[in-house]
Amino acid sequence: MSLVPFSHISALRCLIIDDMPTMRQNIRMHLGQLGVTKVDQAATPDESIRFVQAGSYDLIICDYNLNKESNGQQLLEFFRTQNMLSPTSMFIMVTAESGYNLVASAAEFQPDAYMLKPLTASRIAERVDRLLEKQHAMLPVTEKMKRKDFAGAIIECDNVLKSAPKWIVEIMKTKGTLLIEQRRIDEAREVYTQALAMRDDLVWAKVGLARCNIVAGQLDDARTIVEDVLAQNKQFIAAYDLLAQIDEAQGNQEGALAALTMSSEIIPSARRSRLVGEVAYRSGHLDQAREAYDKVLKHTKGSLTAQPTDLLSLAQVHVDSGDPDQALRLLESAPRRYEESKMFASAQAAVQAQAYVQLGDTISAQQAFETARQAAGKDISEVATLALAKAAFSMGKDEEGAKLIADAIKSDHENKTLQMLARKVLADTGKTALAEELIDGAVKHCMSIIAEANALMRSAKPDESLAKLEEALNSMPENTGVLLASAQLHLLWMSQRGWNDEYVKRVRRYLATLDRLIPGNDRVAKMHKFLRDTLSKVAPKS
Repeated sequence: MSLVPFSHISALRCLIIDDMPTMRQNIRMHLGQLGVTKVDQAATPDESIRFVQAGSYDLIICDYNLNKESNGQQLLEFFRTQNMLSPTSMFIMVTAESGYNLVASAAEFQPDAYMLKPLTASRIAERVDRLLEKQHAMLPVTEKMKRKDFAGAIIECDNVLKSAPKWIVEIMKTKGTLLIEQRRIDEAREVYTQALAMRDDLVWAKVGLARCNIVAGQLDDARTIVEDVLAQNKQFIAAYDLLAQIDEAQGNQEGALAALTMSSEIIPSARRSRLVGEVAYRSGHLDQAREAYDKVLKHTKGSLTAQPTDLLSLAQVHVDSGDPDQALRLLESAPRRYEESKMFASAQAAVQAQAYVQLGDTISAQQAFETARQAAGKDISEVATLALAKAAFSMGKDEEGAKLIADAIKSDHENKTLQMLARKVLADTGKTALAEELIDGAVKHCMSIIAEANALMRSAKPDESLAKLEEALNSMPENTGVLLASAQLHLLWMSQRGWNDEYVKRVRRYLATLDRLIPGNDRVAKMHKFLRDTLSKVAPKS
């Protein structure tokens, strides 16, 4: 018996992901009963990735058990971390296992809903109907968020709460997150405290309070809350991430590694193993780093979810562990599609040069080093820069290695992880004594440029101030600190002198670059607000 089409559902564009043809056809039939005609079907994770890359979907229905290599939860994690899904895309997980709610509650990225088999058209309609209702109620908030008007989104949260109180939990979650991003910590604490007054077992509210404490610098208080959450639920992934964040902020790399290792055991995904590998490598635990990156490659072998940096990282670990032959074999096994990346080609050759040095093959080392140089070009990546610097130092090219390290830090002087990796390059090559000159010196150089530009602006020399920063960006176009300073001072110039078409374009370009480099950063969010406020004051009247 066919159902009367739901007009609000029938217009949706849908993607079905299931490795069983009969299940795909079954779901397709149910959607057809609801009047849905725009339906694509994917049998594998890679096929689904290609579909999502090619177009946007309103509704994705995905089976949890896809194949031996990956499952629906890992696919959802990949989509979310790569920002491949629209904020309005609905992701429904389908499973025959009633215990999936335990997986979803522990996971960092949760589906919008999950459904137990067998599915029916009426059950799908009921679930989608509810998601669309919530989506419609939250529309004023999401529209403000799309425009990066986070202060306006917070106001809309209060308005939606009055008009649609049934979504109070969703509204409070969103409002609390927005307040933290705006550094309105006292207000965020109030939201989470109100939530806990309603129900004292709301884990998301406890985690929200912990995040408030981290932002406020009250790390010990944050740790107490996180440890309390884990005492109640040892499976909660977000708590381990916060614990690792607290440990890193307190300089405890061992603690951070332990927390991330535990999270990877709970949800053994490529992303989790990658995080373990990164921290293990930085803290000198090469055996654990090798094991973690091995897992990453196994998780992603032959898949579009594979990342070139994983193979490069594992090869570097082999070199650092004194196993150059294994590093060379691994690099030679790289998929052909990686060759299209300048970053990969340059870093690959740089790691090969290091391996040949260990083998005593100076001719091959020099050839690989030259290949790395040529492949790098002018816009050399961070990964390739560090690998090339390490190769240079290992080959006695100290002056070139020093310049590469200094240039890397100048390109992003606020990046603490980059600084740690640069120090590791110097330590591994016996050049620790150069750290103060190359790393600390580069940081001071960038800070002095920003300080000088600010001083010129205060001295009523705004044109000279902006010219100073534009000159700096010509040589380090992705330095987040300089980009932020440039955006701020250009907006200050316009707030004093009025609208300038060129400067508006520049600021939007700076912020677009920052959104790509440090997505979700609160300082960038504040700069978006500064842009809106400035333009509303100085925009020419039509």
